[in-house]
Parts: sequence; C-alpha cells; structure tokens
Amino acid sequence: MKRRNNEVMSMGRLDILTKEYVKQPSVFADVFNQFLYHGRQVIDPDRLVEIDTTEIAVPYGSDRASVPEQRYRDVLKMLMTMTDGSVAYCLLAVENEGKINYAMPVKDGLYDFLQLAHQVTKASNSHKDTKSKDHKPSGDEFLSGFWKSDRLLPVMTIVIYFGVEEWDGPLSLREMYTDCDEEVLKCVADYRINLITPRGLSDNQIDEFQTNMREIMKYIKYSNDKKKLNEIIGTEVQKCRKKRS
Repeated sequence: MKRRNNEVMSMGRLDILTKEYVKQPSVFADVFNQFLYHGRQVIDPDRLVEIDTTEIAVPYGSDRASVPEQRYRDVLKMLMTMTDGSVAYCLLAVENEGKINYAMPVKDGLYDFLQLAHQVTKASNSHKDTKSKDHKPSGDEFLSGFWKSDRLLPVMTIVIYFGVEEWDGPLSLREMYTDCDEEVLKCVADYRINLITPRGLSDNQIDEFQTNMREIMKYIKYSNDKKKLNEIIGTEVQKCRKKRS
C-alpha cells in the first residue's frame, strides 16, 4: 500500500511539472509551430493568451444539463488552452509513465467539443448582455442563442506522449468502432487525434523544435540506447561550450 501511495504521489508531482513546463508560451508555441509549420515561427508566443479551462464546465451552460461540473474539471485538469485570437490551441500532456490511453480519440474529442460549446455559451451570453440595435434576432436565433452570423474559433488539440514506449493506441474513433457495415461507418462520426511521440518523430523532425523540447524528445527517444544518448549529450555539451566562448 505504501509503495502504491508513493507511486500516486510521484505521478501527481509529474503532472504538475509537465503542465508547468508545457504551459510556458515559448514551449506551447514551439509545439504547434513544429507540428503545423515544421519549425517555422508562425505562432508568436507573445500573442498567446491563456484560456481558463475551469470555465468550461457544462456544454452550453444550460440549466437543464445535469452533468456534474466537477467531472469536466477533472477531465480538463491536464489540458492547456491558449489563443491568439484566430485559433484556440489546446495541448494535452500524457505523462511519462508508460501509460497509453486507449480511449484517447474519445477523450480528445470531448476536449475539443467542450471548448466549442464554451464559445457558443459566450456568444449566447454576449447577446443577452448586449442588446444590439443593428440586429434583431430571428426566432431560430433567439431560441438557439447563436446567431446566423456568429462564428467559432477553430479548436486544435495536440496530444504529447512523453512515454518511452511506442504509442500503440488508436489514433481515430474509426479504429475504436466494432466491426459493422461499411455504409454505417461512412455516416458515423470520426475524429483523429494529433499526436506527438518521441519515437514517432524522426531526428530531423525533432530538430524543428526551437526550445529545449528538442533535447527532451531526443533524450526520451534514445533513453534505451546508451551509445546514441551519449552522442546526443556530447553534442549538447559542445554547443553549450561554444555559446559560452
């Protein structure tokens, strides 16, 4: 029992450390710039503003919704969300515990739709608080709380798996469905996760990172290859010496 408690405490500390690391704007932006733009500095960390995920509780904020708010806060505790005003960027860190979540497409999709639902709620509340003289909502707009001209920020989530083992979980909802008629599968919802894993990246791809995320990914990727790991450490030491000289 004592050993189990120590493991739980260690995982809790690791959760905190990982979240504090990846929520740094420079690291946060670096992850998305590598994934989306192969290292080009398109997303400016200075423009990122953190979104409070504890606000994302019950979809649409409906009084009729009976889903416990705490459930969503627990689900979102490892989610970091920022925006530059054009996109809502979400980052989910999966700890270096060798634990692969085989329901990740469902979990990840929930994050995205909660964020979108939160935007709908904000739009609805805004319309209630600010009576526009320029637009009189139609009956449909009034009932939905979302006007025809309203638009949502795209939500993009990246999952970072800090584990040493190769990810062998599903990457999409389609992979999770039971065998059924192909015509049915064409019509049901699908969702694909955006996944970063150390072993899933080539060295060239890892070098596209501009922060020390590059070294972290390499150390994890080659943690079981002592010779390669020593080469990487030696290279980094030489770089540090050159910078100092």
